[in-house]
Amino acid sequence: MDRPVRYPPPAALPPAPPRARAAARDGARAWLLLVLGLGLLARLLHIGRQPLWLDEALTLQRIHLDLAGLVADSFASRHMPGYFLLLRLLLPFDADGALLRLPSALFGALSAGVVFAVARRVGGLRAAVVAGLLMALSPLQVQYGQEARSYALVVLLIAVALWGLVRLAQDPRRAACGLADPAADRLGWGAYLFGTVGALDVLGDALPWLAVSALAFWLVWRRLRAEAPPACAGFRRNALFAFAAVLAGCLPLYAAIWLAGGGQLLRHFDWVPPVSPHGVWVAAGSVYLMRMAAVVRLGLLPGSVPLLGWLVLALAVAGMLRLRGRTEGRVLLLAFAVLPLLVLALAPFRSMLVPRYLLWSAAPFLVLAGAGAAALPRRALPFAAAVLLLLGAANLAPLYRQETKPRWDLAAATLAAGVRPGDTVFTADPNAPTMLDVLRPRGAPPLGQVAQVTSRLDEALARGRGGGRVWAVNGRTGLGRRLPPAALEQQLAALGAPAEQIRQGREITILLYAPPGLSD
Repeated sequence: MDRPVRYPPPAALPPAPPRARAAARDGARAWLLLVLGLGLLARLLHIGRQPLWLDEALTLQRIHLDLAGLVADSFASRHMPGYFLLLRLLLPFDADGALLRLPSALFGALSAGVVFAVARRVGGLRAAVVAGLLMALSPLQVQYGQEARSYALVVLLIAVALWGLVRLAQDPRRAACGLADPAADRLGWGAYLFGTVGALDVLGDALPWLAVSALAFWLVWRRLRAEAPPACAGFRRNALFAFAAVLAGCLPLYAAIWLAGGGQLLRHFDWVPPVSPHGVWVAAGSVYLMRMAAVVRLGLLPGSVPLLGWLVLALAVAGMLRLRGRTEGRVLLLAFAVLPLLVLALAPFRSMLVPRYLLWSAAPFLVLAGAGAAALPRRALPFAAAVLLLLGAANLAPLYRQETKPRWDLAAATLAAGVRPGDTVFTADPNAPTMLDVLRPRGAPPLGQVAQVTSRLDEALARGRGGGRVWAVNGRTGLGRRLPPAALEQQLAALGAPAEQIRQGREITILLYAPPGLSD
């Protein structure tokens, strides 16, 4: 049972002079603007350098459908349509990759600001600055802030809900007041409801947040039972009302997805590799320890400052210890730990251990890291922030130079320039035609109008034996296995040796098989 927390009476804490309070507010706002600015800059820098990958290509295709088609396509793919409707509303029809990713950059920068606000509530300005900077410069958060998918928006909405939940946990008596009562914490309940309903209506990855919420409400109720038993009923009433409002706001969409998917919400996850120690390390390293993740393979990319992640882990452990006797500290621990533990618990039945499915749990983890930094002397804050900024920027810099997404843009340009009428394009990945079509050079006709595009090996072999040229494209469009180049050549050995072998970045190889005299 929690020990009752005894707060000193107001008289024991004389208020600061108005001028000092104004200066403190101005200082906090300046730090917040710095965090927001750095978060936005990190996400806008080279935002269009990496080509679209499969999920982003599907986003581009979906927002160009008519309204009914967009909704139907979203439900058929087990996606909420809200994010895609938002892009369709905000972006021009011919938006390029950079513009398509711009909303995610804004959502990601705002997430850093909300993490700043949560950490300030639990640990003061030093905690806020450290947590906000870590969120702003987290490589994985920046990666998904440069991606035309809804993950950055979900992180933002969960962070808003977390701010409300922490606020309710800090003052449970106000949280127990009837919402019509002037003393009620309507802002806390409103932030929780807005963030929770919004996140659930954007992406099903937010569903574990309901488990976090239920456990957090139970912790607050238990504290009230120890300190103010009469308030328990009021808090229980408000919590039940909040859950009813969440269900009312979400069930229609989930029912539509359930019906569209034939009653199966978790099907088609066979592309996720089985849980392994390597997979656990990749997920933990990228989500929590400031490492970069490869997009189409389960791996970590080299970082410039590998010790930064261990520093963050040490700060998070210190924050857990610092907040261990406080209800809001336990709420933060739940918000961080429930999602990865749930994913691991489901592993024997359905593997879902990929970094992006754990992405929103990084926000409470970094708040805990900020709380660990709250023990720093007040005068050390500018120095600590400067060091953290330099380390974070150096750690992030390789992200802008490395190939994190396959170069289907180069492959599309090569084929657009080289394919002739009557040629055959064989793609080892069945989703490759989508990538080659979406990323073809502006003005080039769809590849299928020029050549026969197929993923059937027997068809490619038959056309090659008939005297036609065959272009074999080998590369991954999403997370999954890539056929080794030697294995592809073995499959096509009946066509002889390839006349050309063209590398397109690290992930894609194009082989040209042509009868003598037709290779040019």
